[in-house]
Amino acid sequence: MRGMRYLPLLALWPMLALAQSAGPTASLDRSKVGMGETVTLNIEMGEDDAGTPDLSPLMGDFIVLGTSTNHSLSIVNGQREAHNILGIALRPRHQGHLTVPALQVGSRKTQPLGLDVQASDQGGPAAADRPIALEGKADPAQAYVGQQIDYTLRLYFAVNLADGQLGDPAAEGAEIRRVGQDANYQTMRGGRRFNVVERHYAIFPQHAGTLEIQPPTFQGTAVDPNDAGSFFGAGDPVNAVADKVRVEVKTRPSAAADGAWIPARALTLSIDGMPADGKGTVGQPVTLTMRLDATGMPFEALPALSLPKLDGADVYPDKPVTGGSSSGAWVTGRRQQSFAVVPTRPGTLHIPETTLHWWNVVTDKPEVATLPARDLQIVAATGSQATSPKSVLPQPSSDVSPVASPVTTPAPATSPPWWRWAFFGVLALWLLTLVAWIWRARRARPAKGGPAASGQEPVREGPAKQAFLKATLSGDPAIVEQALLAWARTVRPGIRSVGALSAALRPGPQREAIAALQKTRFAGGTWQEEPLRVAFTGGFDWAPPAGAGPDDLLPPLYPR
Repeated sequence: MRGMRYLPLLALWPMLALAQSAGPTASLDRSKVGMGETVTLNIEMGEDDAGTPDLSPLMGDFIVLGTSTNHSLSIVNGQREAHNILGIALRPRHQGHLTVPALQVGSRKTQPLGLDVQASDQGGPAAADRPIALEGKADPAQAYVGQQIDYTLRLYFAVNLADGQLGDPAAEGAEIRRVGQDANYQTMRGGRRFNVVERHYAIFPQHAGTLEIQPPTFQGTAVDPNDAGSFFGAGDPVNAVADKVRVEVKTRPSAAADGAWIPARALTLSIDGMPADGKGTVGQPVTLTMRLDATGMPFEALPALSLPKLDGADVYPDKPVTGGSSSGAWVTGRRQQSFAVVPTRPGTLHIPETTLHWWNVVTDKPEVATLPARDLQIVAATGSQATSPKSVLPQPSSDVSPVASPVTTPAPATSPPWWRWAFFGVLALWLLTLVAWIWRARRARPAKGGPAASGQEPVREGPAKQAFLKATLSGDPAIVEQALLAWARTVRPGIRSVGALSAALRPGPQREAIAALQKTRFAGGTWQEEPLRVAFTGGFDWAPPAGAGPDDLLPPLYPR
C-alpha cells in the first residue's frame, strides 16, 4: 500500500502544471499586408500579466491607430483559464519586411514578429467600378492530407452597409473550422478607399485529390447617408460571391517514417521535471511533464505522449491536458502529459531516448524530434525522506527540441499489485456500508400494513382483541374494521384486507358480522355493534386450509 500516499499528489498535478502560465504572447492577424492597409497586433495576457505595454517601440515603422481589449474565460480539462487580449491597430509607414518589436508587459516581454508590407494593389477585385466584392484565397495551393490550408476570405465594400450576412466556405472531404476573430481595416483599390473585413478558416483535407472549396456569399443592404429614408427600409440590396478555389491534395510521401502522420509547420517537444542534481530516492516520485506543440495541426490529430517502460521504476501517467490556440491564421495544437516516476530500487535509473517523426510542410522534408536519454542516481530511502517526497514539483531544468513529434506507440504503465488490494479494500468497505444501511432502513421502516402503520395496532393477540372490543364502542365502522384487521394479523400476518379475513373464516356468524360491517360502511346500513362483539368474543373461527378462499377476493356485500 506504499503507493497510496502518492494518489493525492497525482490528483493535484494538473492544477500545478496549469498554474505555470506562460508569458504574454503576441501575434499578428496577418503576416502580409499591402501598403496603406491596417494590421492588428494581438497581445494575449494571463491573469498574472498586469499593466499596459509601452507602445513607443512601434512608432518607428508603424502608425498606432487605436487599441481595444477583449476578456475571455475558458475551461480546459476542468481547469479555469482567464485571458486578456489587447488589440493594437497598426498601419505600416513603408514597404518591405518589417519587424514588430518586442513590447514590455509588466516584468516580461513579448516576442518580436515579422510582417511583409507590399505595394498596394490598385487593380484588385474591388476596383472603383465595383463598390462591393468578395475574395477567397487558399494557402498553400498544394497540400498534404491532414495539412492545414489557410483559407482567407476578404469582403471589400465602399458603401455604407445597414446589415449583411457573410457565409462560410464548404468543401467535401475536408474539415473546416474558423480561426480567430475578424480583422477590420481599410485599403486603397483603384484609387478608392475600401473597408475590408478579413476572416480566416483552417481547412484540413481528409483525402487525396482535387479539393474544391465552394465559394461563400455575402448579402446585405447598402444605405445612402444623405438620404434619411434609406435608414427605414429603403436601402439597396447588395451581394457578392467569391470565386471557387481548388487545392491539389497529395498523399503521404513515401519518405515519411512509419507511425503517426504529422504534417506541421513547426513542432516543439519538451520534457520538464528532471532533478537538477540528477538524483532521486527510492519510493519518492519524480514528476516528469512532456509537452508537444504543433503549429498547423489541431490537438485532436496529435498522438498520445508516453514514456517507455523503465527498469527499476513504476510509471503512473496522469490525465492528459489538451488544448489549442491560434497565431494569426495558423492553429497550434497542444498535448501535455505528466508521469509520476517512482523508483523501486537504488542504483542507476536509465530513462531511454524518446524520438518522434514528423513532416515539415514548410521545407517539405521529414524531421525528427529527440529527447535525449537521461540517467538518475537513485539512493535508498531513509525514515525521514520516505515521508516527504521532494520531487513532486517540476524542476526548472528542461530539454527542448525545436522540432519534434510525440511517441507513436505509447507504452502503457503496468498496474502495481497494491492497486488491486486498494480496489478490493474500497469495494469491501462499500459493500459493508450498503448492508448496514439496508439493515438499518428495514429496522426503522414499519412493514406495509403492519402494526406500526397506524400507530394503534398492538403486536400481541390479547391486547389486539381488547383493542377491537373497545373499538366496537366507538360507533365508527372504519375504526372497528381497522381494529379487527389488526387483531387478525397478530394471528395470521398474511391477511391484508377484511375481505381476505372473511374468506379465511368458516361460514357462519363471523362472516355475517363482517358483511354487515361492510354494508354499514359502504351501503349506508344501520350500525349494530352487539352482533359483531358477540360473534368474535370467543376468538376467530378459522376455516380449514382446504376451504380457504383467495386472499384478494372480496366477499359480496349482500350474501344470499
